[in-house]
Amino acid sequence: MILTAQLFALLTSLTFSTSDTVTRYGIRTSTPITAILTWACVTILLCGPASALSFGEYANPRGLFLLVCAGVASPGLAGIFFYKSMQQIGLSRTSCFTASSPLVMVLLAVLILGERPRPLIYVGTLLVVVGMMVLALERRQFAGGDADQPFWRHYGLAALATLMFGASALLRKTGITLVPSMSVALSATAVGMFLAILLANPLISADNRIRLTRQSIGYFAASGVLNAVAHFCLFAALSRAPVSLVVPLAYVTPLFAMGYSWLLFREMERLNVRLVTGAVLIIAGAVLVTISRV
Repeated sequence: MILTAQLFALLTSLTFSTSDTVTRYGIRTSTPITAILTWACVTILLCGPASALSFGEYANPRGLFLLVCAGVASPGLAGIFFYKSMQQIGLSRTSCFTASSPLVMVLLAVLILGERPRPLIYVGTLLVVVGMMVLALERRQFAGGDADQPFWRHYGLAALATLMFGASALLRKTGITLVPSMSVALSATAVGMFLAILLANPLISADNRIRLTRQSIGYFAASGVLNAVAHFCLFAALSRAPVSLVVPLAYVTPLFAMGYSWLLFREMERLNVRLVTGAVLIIAGAVLVTISRV
């Protein structure tokens, strides 16, 4: 059971990274919020029929509410922040920063659930902070910006995405416990994504609103399928093992992202020692923080 959960967690990380890479091609001619809308539609098309058949059996109001909220947080708002950040600072850098999501998840568990921190949490926190400082010291010319802009000018959106990813993890774990149907859980998450779009679309600038183009539709549809598969794997992992055994493997996406970045985007994103060091420190810190809950 545990080995199966860990395999699902690794598949989650791989498919999320692949979906992110495919989406990057799509947002060259469209917008991040359009990608999220496409994901929600694809998820409903894939899971809606099975969800309708089993809804009565798994219609737990509290669980459905938590899953909808999880969908609003991630991939709803988190996806919008993530892909907008990716447009500004690149796939690998955004993924490295959001790798600290497990840290946010554990800190929220401490604050909300009253869990007592263990020593490894402090070690992991230090590693994450140092990793972020390494990223902050990088002076590479970012896409669409100046090399010497302040740290938060580039990483602010990635930080918001990290917060949303962390919050959704707690909601999703509780929700899948109350609603153990994968199709119903995924459909509820898609409803949350629609709500996030309705909330965000009027508040963002006109050039970042929903805009579906002929060039982007294929990429977004493919990334939507991959995103649905990734969430299925994540739900499957969470339903089989504790969060502390799932999250370290499910959040190694920066390693896959850096591989894709090197293979596909070498002209735009050249990896260097500082970037790789920051990624390793953040991932190591996130893993230590997560396993300290065991």
